[in-house]
Amino acid sequence: MKVPRRHFDYSALAGLGVAIAGLAGGFALEHGQTGDLVSLNSAVIVVGGTAGAVLLSTPGVILASAFRRCFAMLRRKVNERQATVDAIVRYATLVRRVGVSSIESEVEAMPPGFLRRALLLVVDGIAPQEVRRQLENDLASEEENAETDARVFEQAGGYAPTIGIIGAVLGLIQVMRHLGNVDEVGRGIAAAFISTLYGVAFANLLLLPVAARMRLRTQTDIQLKEVILEGVTAISEGIGLHVVRTRLDVAHEYRQGLPVAAPKVARKSA
Repeated sequence: MKVPRRHFDYSALAGLGVAIAGLAGGFALEHGQTGDLVSLNSAVIVVGGTAGAVLLSTPGVILASAFRRCFAMLRRKVNERQATVDAIVRYATLVRRVGVSSIESEVEAMPPGFLRRALLLVVDGIAPQEVRRQLENDLASEEENAETDARVFEQAGGYAPTIGIIGAVLGLIQVMRHLGNVDEVGRGIAAAFISTLYGVAFANLLLLPVAARMRLRTQTDIQLKEVILEGVTAISEGIGLHVVRTRLDVAHEYRQGLPVAAPKVARKSA
């Protein structure tokens, strides 16, 4: 099987850049000084406080898995579905014509993944019902793990605004020490609210979108794996190539939410 090449997905970084540029541009149009939005102290409070809260609430294993999935999300495979469907059809043809042994060496040489595991079950002679059951369990486990990883960033998105408010309160405490100087009070209040801005922006421009994107990428991966499940199950049942293709198409349309056409039944002539 020809492995689809991975490409860096620049759309995520582009979205973050557009959001930051939009906020800075809008602030500049209000005749504000963009430099006034830069505060190292506020960044340390918000980022450090959010990171500490996440570390306290999340086990290390889950945290590591969440970051691995986040970085993997930035790379996508091109034409992965079509390459997978073509491979399944080719394996189905070989099994139908020659037998399961014809694909054994090639399957064992495949990189680890859902398709390799599914085909190995067929090569091992596992019953079709058991093949489907094991693959469905794998899909359920994958969805659960992905949701757990996404929830890490979602929880961080909940902590960040609150940490920003804490930073603002700390800034206001310092302002109270200079009530006698009106100019210092004004600058201090403005600086204090930068922490709140950072907390809200950190949550809504980065953390929560990352969680949403992870869920969307998981949904796409599950759709492809559903197609693999139907195709490999059809191979294990030893059915014809036409039915294999039909199952692949129907599985893809079902997962995409498209209307699935009912099979046409030939009418007997009167």
